[in-house]
Amino acid sequence: MSAERGAKRAKLKSGGKRFSMFTVVGISNFVVDFGVLNLFLWLAPTREPSLLALYNGVALLLANVNSYAWNALWTFRGRAERGPRQKVLFLLQALFGVAVGSCLFWLLVRGILTYTGSPAYVAGNIAKIASAAVASTISFFLMRYLVFSRKRRFGRAVRTRL
Repeated sequence: MSAERGAKRAKLKSGGKRFSMFTVVGISNFVVDFGVLNLFLWLAPTREPSLLALYNGVALLLANVNSYAWNALWTFRGRAERGPRQKVLFLLQALFGVAVGSCLFWLLVRGILTYTGSPAYVAGNIAKIASAAVASTISFFLMRYLVFSRKRRFGRAVRTRL
């Protein structure tokens, strides 16, 4: 019983460390994401929700490239295969995250611009914070349990380790 409890504790500690690493990568993604969005808002200001959503989509795509690089090389290094299966799964989770984030962003930015007198850059950043929080949470679970999982959900089985 004690060995089992120790194994569970070690697994929990490992998961906490991995989530902390994912958070650091998430901060770098946040910098890329917000930086690109705000660069667009500065270079080509607009109050058009569809154009703002396009800016957001480009920012999300660049943040996802950053995310794959850092998560494959660092956060999930022991689980990264760098093969076509994992790249396709990452692409699918990224597209899902971009879709969720962009839809939520559009809904929020449209509402803020319609019902308040907020400038576009304020509306864009408020919508970005909320949509990024939701999309990042979804992304962590998809990467942890699907893309970088040791238990194959698609393809041959892989030996499970703690």
